Formats: sequence, C-alpha cells, structure tokens
Amino acid sequence: MRAAAIACFSAIGLIITVASGQTSREAGPSASRPASEPASQPAPLDPAVEKILDRLENKDVRDVQADLVYIKKDPLIDYEQKYKGILRFIEDKPSPRFLIRFDECSVEGVVEKDKEWHVFDGRWYIEARERSKQVIKREVVRPDEKAEDLFRIGKGPFPMPFGQKKGDIVRHFTIKLVAPVPADPPNSDHLECTPLPGTELDRRYGRVHFHIDRTLDVPVRVATVAKEDKQEIVASFSNVRLNKGMAASEVNLPSLPGYEVREEPMGESGGAAAEK
Repeated sequence: MRAAAIACFSAIGLIITVASGQTSREAGPSASRPASEPASQPAPLDPAVEKILDRLENKDVRDVQADLVYIKKDPLIDYEQKYKGILRFIEDKPSPRFLIRFDECSVEGVVEKDKEWHVFDGRWYIEARERSKQVIKREVVRPDEKAEDLFRIGKGPFPMPFGQKKGDIVRHFTIKLVAPVPADPPNSDHLECTPLPGTELDRRYGRVHFHIDRTLDVPVRVATVAKEDKQEIVASFSNVRLNKGMAASEVNLPSLPGYEVREEPMGESGGAAAEK
C-alpha cells in the first residue's frame, strides 16, 4: 500500500510524484532537489483554461478534509487495487502538514480492513501499518528548514491538490479543457495536462487529467498513467470540507501502542540515511 498512500496526493500539484511508488526512499534525496525545468517555453493559455487556473490559485485553502478513493490498475493483466480512506491537510506553521489514512483495500473482490497511515508532520514522512504493527519515520526536512517547496509542482515529493500557483502549473504542462462526459464528477471542469518535454514529470507520466469542482474550486479527481510500468492511477476526493478550522492535532499520527518504531534520519548529503 506504500504507492497507494502518497498517490492520493497527486492533483494539480501532483499526489503523483509520490503516487507511483516514489515515496519512502526517494522522499529523502528528492525533497531538496527540484525536478528538471521544461526545455521549451509554454504555449499561450486558452482563456477558459486560464480562468480555471486563476480560480485554483486564488482559492484560500487553510485546511481540507475529504474522503478518498485511490485506484491503481494494471490493464495488461486486468489487475486492480482499490483503497478507501480519508485525507486531511492543514496549512500549519512553519510548514504545511497532511495525514492520509486508508481503512480498507480491495483486490479482486477480497477486502482487507487493516488500516494504514501516511503522515507528513513538517519534518518526518511517517508510514504506519496495522498489519505489521510497524511505524517507519523518514526525515525529509532538516530541523532548521521549512517545507513549503515540498508541496509545489516540480519542487518536491509531496505536491498538493490545493493552492498551486498557475505559473508553476503552466511551466510544467500544456493544458486544454476537455468536453464533459457522463462519467465525470458532477459540476466539474476537466483539464487534460500534458507534461512538457524535458521535465521529470514527462519522464514519469503520460497525460494527467484533473477534474476541478466549479463550486469548491479544488480538484476532486486526478488520473494519469505511469510510463515505467503502464499502471493507471486515479485518486478521487469526495465529501470535501474546506476551511472548517481543523485543529492541528487532526493531522497527527494517532497513538499506536505496541508498534515497532524505526527512524531514518537524513544523511549528510541531504538524503535519508542508509538503512541499517
């Protein structure tokens, strides 16, 4: 479920860099190293697309709670994993924080109820699994650093679906507005985003599809295909609640007595230290 967890966070900021299995070990080295910049200048924006991106950038997002469904599918062997859970995000100080909790996983009709948590507390990326009774903490930000860039497209491993800047999106994608179809989330605009050549996003992903709720002005579905393994990835957000004054404690890992805890601090080069 490692890939599942962070994948939920690929939306207009891309919960995708982390989504397709690039969490944990890569979360250390890549956290302080920006992705490659586009090789060419972005094309002029369609005015309709520009209005949607303006809405996204101007949306004041202080905290978010939502139900989520994350699906990873291999079409070559008709194999699908579906995870259901919740996400919570808070624009905390000095660094934003999030919690993703998966409550169940369904594979070929078999449902497992073991919980799994993925937490970023401003310094550590934390994974906890009920099945193994284990907590793994990986340091991705040094104590004297802030983590803002970890949440921006092309800057770090935790791009967020909320509050992305239009300029960052345009620098990494060509974007077009797609006509709605019945399978789209209701009351949403569909943006098809193609990573620009020469970017890290282009190396890893095909087109990225964002569905933006017209009332909330936040993404409610993100879908893409990973180039390396051709896996289809879809993250859907429902029952979205914005700016409800969520307490910072709501994004903390709960107390898990009896779990084994392992820490992986950053090494001198800025990446996570090697496992012992």
